Amino acid sequence: MSTSVSASQEFSFNITGMTCGSCVERLEIAFNREPGVLDVAVNLASEKAYLSINPHLLAVKDLVGVVRRAGFDVGVDTRTYQVGGMSCTACAGRIQDVLLKVPGVETAEVNFATENATVRSIKGLVAERDLISRVRTAGFRLFTRAEPDDEAEQFQAEITKERRSVLLASFFSSLLVLQMVAQFIGWREFHWMPAAEVLFATPVQFWFGRKFYIGAFNALRNRSANMDVLVVLGTTSAYLYSWYLMIQHGEAAQGEMYFESAAVIITLVLWGKYLETRAKRKTFSAIRELLSLRPRVVRVRLETGETVEKPTELLELGEIITCIPGERICADGEVIEGEAHTDESLITGESNPVHRRIGDEVYEGAVNLDGHLVVRVTKVGNDTTLNRIARLVEQAQVGKTDIQRLVDKVSGYFVPVVILIALITLVAWSIVGNFENALINSVSVLVIACPCALGLATPTAVITGTGIAARAGILFRDIEALEHAHRVKEVVFDKTGTLTQGKPSFVRGQVVQNGRTELYDTYLRAAIALQSLSEHPIAKAFLDYAKEQGIEVLTPTGFRAYVGEGVSGSVDGIDCALGNHRLLRRFGHEPVVTDEYESTVWLHFAGEVVAEFVFEDVERPNSREAVAKLQQRNVDVHILSGDSKEVTEKLARSLGITSYAYRQTPETKVAKVEEIQKEGKSVAMVGDGINDAPALAQARLGVAMSSGTDIAMEVAAVTLMRTDPRLVAATLDISTRTFRKIRQNLFWAFIYNVVMIPLAVLGYLDPTIAGAAMALSSVSVVTNSLLLKRWHSQVS
Repeated sequence: MSTSVSASQEFSFNITGMTCGSCVERLEIAFNREPGVLDVAVNLASEKAYLSINPHLLAVKDLVGVVRRAGFDVGVDTRTYQVGGMSCTACAGRIQDVLLKVPGVETAEVNFATENATVRSIKGLVAERDLISRVRTAGFRLFTRAEPDDEAEQFQAEITKERRSVLLASFFSSLLVLQMVAQFIGWREFHWMPAAEVLFATPVQFWFGRKFYIGAFNALRNRSANMDVLVVLGTTSAYLYSWYLMIQHGEAAQGEMYFESAAVIITLVLWGKYLETRAKRKTFSAIRELLSLRPRVVRVRLETGETVEKPTELLELGEIITCIPGERICADGEVIEGEAHTDESLITGESNPVHRRIGDEVYEGAVNLDGHLVVRVTKVGNDTTLNRIARLVEQAQVGKTDIQRLVDKVSGYFVPVVILIALITLVAWSIVGNFENALINSVSVLVIACPCALGLATPTAVITGTGIAARAGILFRDIEALEHAHRVKEVVFDKTGTLTQGKPSFVRGQVVQNGRTELYDTYLRAAIALQSLSEHPIAKAFLDYAKEQGIEVLTPTGFRAYVGEGVSGSVDGIDCALGNHRLLRRFGHEPVVTDEYESTVWLHFAGEVVAEFVFEDVERPNSREAVAKLQQRNVDVHILSGDSKEVTEKLARSLGITSYAYRQTPETKVAKVEEIQKEGKSVAMVGDGINDAPALAQARLGVAMSSGTDIAMEVAAVTLMRTDPRLVAATLDISTRTFRKIRQNLFWAFIYNVVMIPLAVLGYLDPTIAGAAMALSSVSVVTNSLLLKRWHSQVS
């Protein structure tokens, strides 16, 4: 947003979708129809609209509506910021409201647990300084995200400062508590002079506890209330009442004042916040570990053969980089020289070293364990797998579950209701007892109430759950995917590439018709030789088999390829041909075709059909275990395949699946998913190809294998970073455990407040005990969420 002059306001923002001058004219006409538009100019070259409006007649959101109704769209920008100064979820809600009032901001999500704000705004219309200024005016801090290393240093500096404050507050509070201990052990003569109590309590109240006063002031200034308000009201009441007793009774007030209660409450809350911060930090470890994998410097091989170092962020597509043992790979790329084993555990979740050789893909952040690799860069910056994983994990942590939205609404009323209960307690006890008891009990009510535990119950579990999922090679696109996964009762698998390898493998070979059994090895070598010059998937299967068996690969002469049929050539001076039934018909033979296997090829050798070789897209070694794990969860498993009945039935029988359908098209796959959904069941669809994309989108939970197409992964709610179907059961398991933790956290948070507040009202809780309980309630919720880290995938 730029300047504002008298009753007008000037804006400029990006427009997408314009292709010619008529688009410009249509958009200008649409703008001019709106009351409040004083002047408009749309520039096709810069793809921007420049407007002057009367803000009293027209709002920015109305301008966006005009653009979209005209058939265009505005450029949007999504940025994530760090937020400082929040003390509970009420603060997060207030900051979110402030951000949403900034002209041009479309959505804003503020997460109390991660201390992040994600803002989606109209590009060119919202300046960062406007957001930062608005949030600062509300009493909080908004700043751009730091680099992982810088962020770690910042956190360490903050936690050190916080620890120092807590320890000093503890020192002063312990001096005040000393006289309580003396009374307890029978040394009744020991009392601090009132002046000494003031000296010890005041720094704790107003210096170490100043953050609570600042937070309470900002909250009240914005016509809301948060945890800080409760702490300030409770401790200040005890502190001022102690002053009253000291002034009223002088030395006689010795041992009867409540300075120690106020100081101890603040100290305990500070300890609670300190432990909570440390525990919360641990919940973010997965995303920090991912981001810390980015190497800072890379070695680039120039065309001259010389190697130079440059910053990783300056790396460009197509450049050649080198990586020696012990180093992390600096970008996604293809190996063009060398071979090595790489550790990709933090990227794909694969715990075993992966052998990478020429032609293989490697990932940024993977560790080269034992070889020298030369890699051609294929992805850099935000497009690398590492950055994509980090982005997906962050997205999954930003949103809110349905239950969290309900909790946020409850939290909005929580503090005012607690203050009301405290006032009723004060009045009621003043009537039936004395003012001192009334004050102490009302202070206990204020201090015992804990909105933070409610606010942390869901996000800390979600953050930890998505973090351990990422480490296992499971990426949730958003929080809704995490929420829906534990409700899945039906899993539908595509066959090819999901339950099977997705490529033909050599199954068997045998002599047929006029062939001679003793010459089988000669026939096999001839077939392999013919395929050595072919790019067909079956040719690769032949060569892989030759490598496994240690068979020498001969080079044919007179090689010729027949599209869709096979190949021919001369091997050791003998004319040969290898192909399907169409090729053999070309050479005057009629083969027997079987549908049990997916691919059969015949060898035409010296004028006769002498051998057949059978290939099959074999099941993955862990597919049976994957299906068994799902069935153990009482999940029904189905197969939808585009292959023949025989092939599909054979795989289903092998895996113990009774529900399957064959010769499926993308349309019939969608229809099958819809059919199951009409029974009221939540369906997950697992696939990897373009033909699976419609069914992935239709299912309640779309799961894509990372070996699949970009389209499949685009529409899927979950991406599995390894082609291991066992990860499907692991996905459901993580979701189930995460939401079990959420329910445990919310139960504890609600029960804690439901039980403790009445006890405080009835006078059964001392303010000091109330402060300790309040401090520990938040820590217990965060710690319970951290127990999710004990989950380990059994998929290695």
